[in-house]
Amino acid sequence: MFIHQVNGIDWLVITAFEELKTLFIEDAGAIPSCFSATSELNLIDQAKRTYGYLPTYSGVITDTGTFKSKDNEEDLNPQLACLVEGRGRVFIYHGGFVAFVNDEQTFITRID
Repeated sequence: MFIHQVNGIDWLVITAFEELKTLFIEDAGAIPSCFSATSELNLIDQAKRTYGYLPTYSGVITDTGTFKSKDNEEDLNPQLACLVEGRGRVFIYHGGFVAFVNDEQTFITRID
Protein backbone atom coordinates (compact mmCIF):
# COMPACT_ATOMS: atom_id res chain seq x y z
CA MET A 1 0.00 0.00 0.00
CA PHE A 2 1.11 3.55 -0.60
CA ILE A 3 -0.30 7.07 -0.67
CA HIS A 4 -0.90 9.05 -3.88
CA GLN A 5 -2.18 12.62 -3.59
CA VAL A 6 -4.63 14.10 -6.10
CA ASN A 7 -6.27 17.52 -5.56
CA GLY A 8 -5.34 17.65 -1.91
CA ILE A 9 -6.78 14.22 -1.13
CA ASP A 10 -4.54 11.39 0.02
CA TRP A 11 -5.54 8.17 -1.78
CA LEU A 12 -4.49 4.88 -0.29
CA VAL A 13 -3.39 2.72 -3.21
CA ILE A 14 -3.96 -0.88 -2.25
CA THR A 15 -1.80 -3.45 -4.04
CA ALA A 16 -1.11 -7.07 -3.26
CA PHE A 17 2.57 -6.87 -4.12
CA GLU A 18 5.10 -4.09 -3.63
CA GLU A 19 6.33 -4.40 -7.22
CA LEU A 20 2.83 -3.57 -8.53
CA LYS A 21 2.89 -0.02 -7.15
CA THR A 22 3.60 1.44 -10.56
CA LEU A 23 0.75 -0.52 -12.12
CA PHE A 24 -2.06 0.69 -9.86
CA ILE A 25 -3.56 2.90 -12.56
CA GLU A 26 -4.01 -0.13 -14.84
CA ASP A 27 -5.41 -2.20 -11.97
CA ALA A 28 -7.93 0.26 -10.58
CA GLY A 29 -8.24 3.00 -13.16
CA ALA A 30 -7.02 6.55 -12.89
CA ILE A 31 -7.81 8.39 -9.69
CA PRO A 32 -10.73 10.68 -10.60
CA SER A 33 -9.53 14.26 -10.66
CA CYS A 34 -13.05 15.52 -9.90
CA PHE A 35 -12.53 14.92 -6.18
CA SER A 36 -11.05 17.88 -4.38
CA ALA A 37 -10.49 18.65 -0.72
CA THR A 38 -11.12 22.35 -1.44
CA SER A 39 -14.62 21.86 -2.88
CA GLU A 40 -17.58 22.78 -0.69
CA LEU A 41 -19.55 19.86 -2.13
CA ASN A 42 -19.56 16.43 -0.52
CA LEU A 43 -17.82 13.65 -2.43
CA ILE A 44 -21.02 12.22 -3.95
CA ASP A 45 -22.08 15.64 -5.27
CA GLN A 46 -18.59 16.24 -6.67
CA ALA A 47 -18.88 13.01 -8.67
CA LYS A 48 -22.43 13.80 -9.85
CA ARG A 49 -21.32 17.25 -11.00
CA THR A 50 -18.55 15.73 -13.10
CA TYR A 51 -20.22 12.58 -14.43
CA GLY A 52 -23.86 13.66 -14.49
CA TYR A 53 -26.32 10.89 -13.76
CA LEU A 54 -24.77 8.10 -11.73
CA PRO A 55 -26.59 4.74 -11.79
CA THR A 56 -27.09 3.14 -8.39
CA TYR A 57 -26.13 -0.42 -7.51
CA SER A 58 -27.21 -2.43 -4.52
CA GLY A 59 -24.80 -3.99 -2.10
CA VAL A 60 -23.12 -3.70 1.24
CA ILE A 61 -19.78 -2.06 2.01
CA THR A 62 -17.95 -3.57 4.99
CA ASP A 63 -15.81 -1.59 7.43
CA THR A 64 -12.72 -2.58 5.42
CA GLY A 65 -14.30 -1.42 2.14
CA THR A 66 -15.20 -4.82 0.68
CA PHE A 67 -18.17 -4.58 -1.73
CA LYS A 68 -20.62 -7.46 -1.24
CA SER A 69 -23.54 -7.86 -3.63
CA LYS A 70 -25.76 -10.69 -4.75
CA ASP A 71 -25.18 -9.45 -8.32
CA ASN A 72 -21.42 -10.12 -8.11
CA GLU A 73 -19.98 -13.60 -8.33
CA GLU A 74 -17.45 -12.73 -5.63
CA ASP A 75 -16.80 -9.92 -3.19
CA LEU A 76 -14.74 -6.99 -4.50
CA ASN A 77 -11.89 -5.54 -2.49
CA PRO A 78 -11.02 -1.88 -3.05
CA GLN A 79 -8.03 -0.91 -5.17
CA LEU A 80 -8.08 2.74 -4.07
CA ALA A 81 -9.53 4.38 -0.97
CA CYS A 82 -9.66 7.81 0.60
CA LEU A 83 -11.12 9.51 3.63
CA VAL A 84 -12.01 13.20 3.54
CA GLU A 85 -12.75 14.53 6.99
CA GLY A 86 -16.39 15.54 7.28
CA ARG A 87 -17.20 14.42 3.72
CA GLY A 88 -16.98 10.65 3.87
CA ARG A 89 -14.97 7.83 2.39
CA VAL A 90 -14.57 6.68 -1.22
CA PHE A 91 -13.63 3.16 -2.30
CA ILE A 92 -12.80 2.40 -5.94
CA TYR A 93 -12.91 -1.18 -7.22
CA HIS A 94 -11.71 -2.97 -10.33
CA GLY A 95 -14.29 -2.55 -13.11
CA GLY A 96 -15.16 1.05 -12.30
CA PHE A 97 -17.36 0.41 -9.27
CA VAL A 98 -17.21 3.22 -6.71
CA ALA A 99 -18.67 3.34 -3.21
CA PHE A 100 -19.28 6.52 -1.24
CA VAL A 101 -19.80 6.05 2.48
CA ASN A 102 -20.67 8.74 4.99
CA ASP A 103 -22.67 8.99 8.21
CA GLU A 104 -25.97 9.30 6.37
CA GLN A 105 -25.76 6.95 3.40
CA THR A 106 -23.85 4.48 1.29
CA PHE A 107 -24.00 5.16 -2.46
CA ILE A 108 -22.61 2.58 -4.90
CA THR A 109 -22.24 3.46 -8.56
CA ARG A 110 -20.09 2.73 -11.58
CA ILE A 111 -17.91 5.31 -13.32
CA ASP A 112 -16.73 4.34 -16.81
